Amino acid sequence: MNIKNWIWKIFTISVICVLLLNPELVSLAVLVDAVGLDLLLLLIEVQIVAVSGYYFQTWFKPILMPAYKLLGKVDPYFFIPTRALVAKYPMILCHAVPFLILLIIGAAVVKPVIDTGDIC
Repeated sequence: MNIKNWIWKIFTISVICVLLLNPELVSLAVLVDAVGLDLLLLLIEVQIVAVSGYYFQTWFKPILMPAYKLLGKVDPYFFIPTRALVAKYPMILCHAVPFLILLIIGAAVVKPVIDTGDIC
């Protein structure tokens, strides 16, 4: 017995049982059949993106903006690049990580002292 066919049969039987137990979901099944599952999932995704964008703009951005300005004052190399800039120069994303450029510059400038000791 093919397990993929078995899973589809179980899934189909479970969907039919849910539709029998909740007759108000029959209209949803008809809608999914009419527009297609991929289009319905796309509509749900658009709604999630719209709602999350609204909450980001109204709640999270005002909270994160002072931290962004503070990091800009402390780390002179920190900024968040635009999408066009990232598309043209992908390595510029290093500037979006706070203190990474300072660490890279510090590692390039400071050389470790290697103690060779008295080998002779």
